[in-house]
Amino acid sequence: MNSTSFQPGDTIRFRAGDSWVGQLWPKGSGVDSAPITIDRYGDGAKPKLVGQGAVDEVVRLFNQEYWEIRNLDVSNAKPATGTPGANLGDFRGIGVHGDNGRTLRHFVVDSVDVHDVTGEVKWIGGDPANNSPGVTWKTGWDRSKNTGGIVFTTTVPNIAAPGNPTVLTGITVQNSTIKNTSFAGVTVKQYTGDAPGAVRTGWGTRRTADDVLFKPHTNVTIRGNYITQANTAFGGNGVYLTNVRDGLVERNVIDRVGVSGIETYYADRVTVQHNEVMGTRHAQGSADANGLDPDVGTTNQLFQYNYLHDNGDGILLCGCGTPRFGSAVIRYNVVTGSKRWNLHMWQEAGTVAAIYNNTFYSTDAPNMVSGNNSGRATLTNNLFVSGRSASFLQQSSLTYSNNGYSSNLTTRPSSDSRRVVGDPRFVNPAVRGPYGDENGPRLDTAANFALQNGSVFVDAGATVTGSGGRDFAGTPVPSGSRPDIGAFERGGAAPGISFEESFDGMATGPLANGTNGWRVISTGNDVRVGDTPSATDKSVRLNRTTDGGGTDGTNLARIFGTPLQGVVTIEAQVMRNDTQAGWFGLPYVYNSSGSQAVSVAFARGQIHVYVGGTSRVIGTYASGQWYRITLSVDTVNQHFDLDIDGRRVLTDAAFRTSMPGIGKIAWYANAAERGAVHVDDVRISGGPASTN
Repeated sequence: MNSTSFQPGDTIRFRAGDSWVGQLWPKGSGVDSAPITIDRYGDGAKPKLVGQGAVDEVVRLFNQEYWEIRNLDVSNAKPATGTPGANLGDFRGIGVHGDNGRTLRHFVVDSVDVHDVTGEVKWIGGDPANNSPGVTWKTGWDRSKNTGGIVFTTTVPNIAAPGNPTVLTGITVQNSTIKNTSFAGVTVKQYTGDAPGAVRTGWGTRRTADDVLFKPHTNVTIRGNYITQANTAFGGNGVYLTNVRDGLVERNVIDRVGVSGIETYYADRVTVQHNEVMGTRHAQGSADANGLDPDVGTTNQLFQYNYLHDNGDGILLCGCGTPRFGSAVIRYNVVTGSKRWNLHMWQEAGTVAAIYNNTFYSTDAPNMVSGNNSGRATLTNNLFVSGRSASFLQQSSLTYSNNGYSSNLTTRPSSDSRRVVGDPRFVNPAVRGPYGDENGPRLDTAANFALQNGSVFVDAGATVTGSGGRDFAGTPVPSGSRPDIGAFERGGAAPGISFEESFDGMATGPLANGTNGWRVISTGNDVRVGDTPSATDKSVRLNRTTDGGGTDGTNLARIFGTPLQGVVTIEAQVMRNDTQAGWFGLPYVYNSSGSQAVSVAFARGQIHVYVGGTSRVIGTYASGQWYRITLSVDTVNQHFDLDIDGRRVLTDAAFRTSMPGIGKIAWYANAAERGAVHVDDVRISGGPASTN
C-alpha cells in the first residue's frame, strides 16, 4: 500500500477490529472536493495501527494534500527500559509534513484515537546541564517540540539553501482522543532556520507584527477533542498552536497535561473558546503549568468562554522576550482552583492586552495578578475572589478599572477607584464536578460561579466597547441596566449539551412522534430508525415518495420551548442515498415565530445555503456518502458559520431573517420534493439549556 499512488476521491479502508504494525505512508494527493480518505469498514473496534517506536510516525503524509484520516486507533510506544526516559525518541502518532516550497491544502483528522506515543522532550532554551534521558535543553526552535500525538510541521530539503516556505492550510483535528503522548497532544509548527549550519528564514518566528518573512500556516481548527497526559511523566502542551494565522480552538477538554493546556506562539488571529482545561501541572522542569497562554509574538488573540479549573496556574500572558509587540483580548473566562497564580502578566513594552469580565476564584493561590509587566494592559469588570489575602501586581502599565473584589482582598489595587467590594453570592463555589471527559466539556459546571440575587456585582460593571455582546452562558450583555462584573450576567445558565442523540438505543422500525422528545411527521411517507451504517450504529431515514404533511412535510425536528440563545452549535451526520432531485433541508433553523433563519439543503447533487435572502451553492454531495454538517449560530450578532466535514465553508454569514433565539431545528422535505436521507449523531450545544 505504501508504494501505491492513490487518486483523488479514493478511499483506503481498514477492517474494524484488526491490527497492523509499522508505518502507513500511502502516496498521492486529492483535489478540492475529492480528497483521499483513510477510514474503517465493518463493525467493532477502530482498526489499530501500531508503531512500537520503530517508526518516526505511524501515519505519515509528506508533500501531499487533500487527505482525510478517520476512525483509526494509532499508537507509537517504544518499550520501556529500566531507565525512565531512555525509550523516548523522535516519535509521533500522525505526522503531516512538507518541504516542497508550496502551499499544501486540506488535512482533516477526525474521530481518531491516538495514544501512548513515547516522544522525546526537547526545550527551546534552558541549560543543557539539566539534560536527562529523553529530555534535552537548549535545542532551539526547529529541533524542539516536534513530537507527540498529531503533529503538523514543515522543513526544507537543504538547511543551507532553504528555498521557499512550505505552508499548510485548511488543517482540522476534531472529535478525537489524544492520550499519553509526549511532547504534545496536537502541534502545528513552521520551520524558521535556527539549527547549526542553517540559513535563517524567519518563516516561523516574527521580529515585528507585520514581519514579511513570517509565513504561518493558515486556517487551523482544533475542535471537540479530549486530550490527556495523565499517565505519562513526559507530557507537555495539550494544544501547541504556533506559526498560525486564522486559528480556532474550541470545545476541547484538556485534562492533566504538562506546561500549558492551550498555548499560542508566534501566531496571528487565533480564537480559543468554549474549552475546559483542568489539572495542568509542571513537567520535566517546565516553568509553567497554566491553562491558557497567548505567548511570544502573538497578535489578535481572542481567548473567551473557557472554563479553567484546578490547574497549577491560571492564564499566562507572556508577550516576553525580544519581540516587543503583541495583542490579546481575554474575556468571559471562569478560572477556579489555581494553585500558584490566577493571572500572570509578563508582557514587554509594545504589547497590548484587554482583560475584562473574567471570574477568578481561588482558595490556594497566593497571587491573584502577578508578574512583571511593561506592556499596556487594562483590567475591567473582572471578579476576583479568594480565600486568602492574595496579592495584585500594581504597575503603571496596568490599568485597573471597575473590577470586583471579595471583601477579604485588602490587597486590592488602590488605583482601581471604581472598584466594587463585597460578597459575590456565587451559586456554589464548593462545586466538585461533574467535569469534562471524552464526551466533551462540562461548561455547565462553571455556572456555579454565576451571581445570585443580592450580589453587589450585579449591574455594577462598566460598558466595554466591542465586548461581543454575550456572557459565558450566551446571555446578552447587559441583561440589566448595566453589565454585571464577572463572566456571568445574573440568571445566565452555562452552556452545555442542550441535546444529543445517536439513535443507537432505539428499536429498528417506524419512529413515533414524541420519542425521546423528537417531533416526527411522516404523513403518507416514512420516518424510521434503520440499521445504517450498522445494527449497533443506527440512524433515522426520512423517505418522501408523495405529498403530505403540509408545510412541515416529512419532518424530524427538535423544538425548544425556551429558545436557545447565544452561540449554539448544531451538528449532525447526514446522507442522501437516492438519485432524486428533491430539496431536503439538512437542517433548517427557525426562530421562535417559525420563520426560517438558517437554511442548509441538499438537492440535485449540490449543497445549498442561504446567506441572507440569497441561496448559494457551496459544494457538491455524492449519493451514499455521509457528511458532517456543523453550524455555529450566533443569535446575538445574527450570523452563522458552516463547516462540512470539518472544513469551514462559510464564516459570519447573515441570517435569512432575524432570530433572537432558536425555536426549532428540522431535517425535512415538503411539497413536491422527493427522495430519501439519513440523519445520525445529532448534537446541539451551547446556549442556555432547553427545558424540553
